[in-house]
Amino acid sequence: MASSSSAGGSSSNMDIDTPAYEIKGRTMSIEEWDLIIQAENPVDFTSLTHHGCDLVRFYKKQKLMSYFSLLNGPTYEVLVRQFWVRASVFDKVAAKQEEAQMILGAGELLGLASVMPKS
Repeated sequence: MASSSSAGGSSSNMDIDTPAYEIKGRTMSIEEWDLIIQAENPVDFTSLTHHGCDLVRFYKKQKLMSYFSLLNGPTYEVLVRQFWVRASVFDKVAAKQEEAQMILGAGELLGLASVMPKS
């Protein structure tokens, strides 16, 4: 079962040492350079205009073209490749079990183990 972690900012008086991130090993047997990255534009204004739907003038009036430039910006292919060879898939059952363990563990830390329901 995989584990998750969160950033260690707490507002309580207890200091719990949790790592901010977890360095994962490879989860795929494929080499990252063998992956083919298909970069695409989420909004293709040229194609929309060609098909009779000219939205550019509306977005220019609202000064939103810089936002779409950001969306259609560069794809960091090296980062995408490194992410996918280390990605993990969680099913709902494993996630629920991990959640229950985290809740139980948090209850024990706070002295609430006797109050929390057992599943």
